[in-house]
Amino acid sequence: MKKTDKAVILIVDDKPANLLAIESLLAAKDRLILTAAKGAEALKISLNKDIDLIVLDVQMPDMNGFEVAQILKSNKKTKDIPIIFATAESKEHGLMMKGYEEGAIDYLFKPLDPEIVKAKVAVLLKIQLQKKELIEKNHSLEKSALLINNSADIIGIIDASSFMIEEINNAFSTILGYSLAETKETALTFFLSNEDRVMVNRLSKQVKERLSFETRIYCKNRSIKWLQWNVMVKYGKWFVNARDITEIKQVEKIRNYLATVVKQSNDAVYIHDHEGKIISWNEGAEKIYGYMEREALKMKIWNIIPEYMQPATGEIMNKIIYGEKLQDVETKRITKHGKLIDVLFSAAVITDSGNEQKSVAITERDITQQKIAVEQIRQLNNELQNNVVQLEATNKELESFSYSISHDLRAPLRAINGFSKIIEEDYAQCFDDESKRLFQVIQQNSRKMGTLIDDLLAFSKLGKKPVQKSKINMTEMVEKLIYEIEQETPHKASITMHSLYTAEADYNLLSQVWINLISNAIKYSAKKDKPIIEIGSTQHKDEIIFYIKDNGAGFDMKHADKLFGVFQRLHNPGQFEGTGIGLAIVQRVINKHGGKVWAEAKMEEGATFYFTLPASEN
Repeated sequence: MKKTDKAVILIVDDKPANLLAIESLLAAKDRLILTAAKGAEALKISLNKDIDLIVLDVQMPDMNGFEVAQILKSNKKTKDIPIIFATAESKEHGLMMKGYEEGAIDYLFKPLDPEIVKAKVAVLLKIQLQKKELIEKNHSLEKSALLINNSADIIGIIDASSFMIEEINNAFSTILGYSLAETKETALTFFLSNEDRVMVNRLSKQVKERLSFETRIYCKNRSIKWLQWNVMVKYGKWFVNARDITEIKQVEKIRNYLATVVKQSNDAVYIHDHEGKIISWNEGAEKIYGYMEREALKMKIWNIIPEYMQPATGEIMNKIIYGEKLQDVETKRITKHGKLIDVLFSAAVITDSGNEQKSVAITERDITQQKIAVEQIRQLNNELQNNVVQLEATNKELESFSYSISHDLRAPLRAINGFSKIIEEDYAQCFDDESKRLFQVIQQNSRKMGTLIDDLLAFSKLGKKPVQKSKINMTEMVEKLIYEIEQETPHKASITMHSLYTAEADYNLLSQVWINLISNAIKYSAKKDKPIIEIGSTQHKDEIIFYIKDNGAGFDMKHADKLFGVFQRLHNPGQFEGTGIGLAIVQRVINKHGGKVWAEAKMEEGATFYFTLPASEN
C-alpha cells in the first residue's frame, strides 16, 4: 500500500449532497478526501487505505454509523482511526453515549457549523498525525535498543551524582558475569577498586561534557578486568560506552617492560615478521646502522644484509622461524651509508599467541597485537564521536519537535476555548446546569493546557539559551525576588534568609531558579498553621551549596528520581496547583552552570532543595 504525504479523511454519508458539502468544507491542499455512500464501502476503503480521520453519518440505510464504527474498532488495522459522528438527531445523552461507546471521539450536529467542523477536524487530524509520527519514532528507538543490547561494548546510563546504574546492556553481564538484576540500582563504584573509586569521584566533579578514563573492575568471580570508558555528561547523567581492554593492558605491560630494557641497550635490537618486514627498531640500531626508526619501519631486513649473503640468511631465518635459536653468530651487515660491518648476531622466534604468526627478535617482544588494539581504539573513538554527533542532532530535533508541538497546539486550543465561550453566551438560555458545568470544564482545561504549553516552551528554550555569567550578590538578588513574589502572591509563611555567598552565574537564569524554588516552598507549606521557610548557603571546597528549606507537605523519597522530570508531579493536582515544569527548569539551569541539584524530604515534615554552583574566584 502506497503511503501519501497528505492527511487522508474518509467521509461516509448516504446523501450525495451531504458528501459534497462536507468535502468542500474540509478540502485543503495538504489533505486527501475520500467518500463512501454506504457502510460496506467505507469498511472496504478503510482496510485498503491508510486513513487518518473518519467523518461518519449515524443514520444510513444498509448499516448505520454505530455498526460501522463497531466493526472498525474490532479490526487491528482500523481500531486506532479517530471517528467523528455526524448526525441530524437531537443531542440526546443516551444516543451520544452510545456513539462514544462505539469509539467516537466527537460529534458534529447537522446543520453543520462550518467553523466548528473545521476547528474540530484540524485539531483531531493534527493529534492523529503527531501520534503516528511518535509511533514511528518509537519503532526507531526499539531498533536502537536492539543494537545497543547486542553490542560487544558496555553501553548504559549512570547517575552522575550517586553513580547508580540506571540502564545497562547485556555486555555488562557477558564481560563481568553479573546478571542485569544484580547491576540495576547498584552504584558503579561498588565494582571498582578503592583507588579507582577516588579517581571516578574526582572526575564527577569536573565540569566537562565528555570524559575518558580507564578503570579496573571486579568480575563476579573476583577476577579483575580493565575497561576503557568514554562518557558523555548530560542532564545529570553519564551516558557511557566501555570496552574490555584487559588483553591490551596485559600486552602493554609486557611491551612497556621490554621497551625499557631495549631502549637502554647500546646493541641493535630489532624485530621483523616472517616476511622480513621490520616492525621494531631501537636507538642502538639507529646508531649502528644509521637508519632512523621511521625509516626502518618501512624496510625489510634485506636492506641491511649484503646481497651476496641474502640466500644463506634466508635459510637461517627459516630455521629460526621453526624454532632454532642463534647466539653470538658472527656475520656481516651493511649500514645506510653502504659500510660493511661485522656484528655478533643473536636471534630467537617470538609467537603471537592470538593468531600464531611468528616474528624474529633477540628478545621476547611482539607488537602485532598492540597495533591491532590501537586500531580498535581508534575505531572506537570514531564510533563514539559519531554517536555523540547523532545524540546532539537528536537533542536538537527533540527541542525543535517540542517547540513545534507547542506552537501548533495554540491555535486549535484558542479555537476550542473561543467557540465554547460563544456557544455558552449565545445559547445559555438553552443549557441546563450540567451543560453549563461541562462548558466550564472545557474552558478550564483549555486554559490549563495553555499554561502547560507556555511552560513547555520555556523549558525547550533553556536548551538553546547561552549562559552569560557575571558576579552576583546572591543576598540582594534573593531579597528582591522575595519582595516581588510577596507583591504578586500574598502568603503567611515566615521566611528566614541567612547571608548568601556570592557566585558567578547568569542573572536571569538563576533568578528563575530562585523564583521556582521559593514559590514551591510557599505553595507546599501553605496548609501548615505556621509555615516556615529558611534560605542559606555553605561553601565546600570549590563549590557553593545553596538550600531552601520548608516545613510543608514534603514527599516520599522513594519517588525522588521523578522529582525533576518534565510534567512529573508527586502530589495530587487537586491538592496543589502546577504543571510539573518548574523543577525541570531548575535542574536544566543548574546543569548548564556545571552544578548539581537534589532534594531531601519526609512526608508532612517538609522538604529541603539544594543546588550547587562553582565557587567564585577572588
